[in-house]
Amino acid sequence: MKSATLGLVAGLAIGVSSAGWAQEMKATQKFTETQIVVDPGAHYSNYTLTVTGPHGFHASASSNSEVPVIDLRRIGAFDDGTYHYQLTASTNERVPVRDTLDNGRGGRHPDWMVRSVSTSGVFQVKGGTIMKFDPAEREPTHRRR
Repeated sequence: MKSATLGLVAGLAIGVSSAGWAQEMKATQKFTETQIVVDPGAHYSNYTLTVTGPHGFHASASSNSEVPVIDLRRIGAFDDGTYHYQLTASTNERVPVRDTLDNGRGGRHPDWMVRSVSTSGVFQVKGGTIMKFDPAEREPTHRRR
């Protein structure tokens, strides 16, 4: 039990420490009626595009050299509602690794890693078509007393 707890704590420590590595990507949304298309504004590598939405919707696509595109029609059933996307990528800039946690696998720890960048956003689907998300048009939510 102690080793399982230690492994969980170590994994969380790595995950939390790596959360700050990603920097903002200067990207532009170029959605079509059913495709999530993001222009990253510069050349990167190791792209991952993730989309989440209503009723547990989740889609992800990756590519080493090209920005992935997700077409909702090809995924299958999807509902109207608010969707969130995130695009992450790697630059060719090396940054020092400051984490010296021993993962128990032996060997030498890497001295550097590539810097990552990311962007995220929100969009609406209405009538099976992607609409640009405008927070001002969102219906107000009322709290129960």
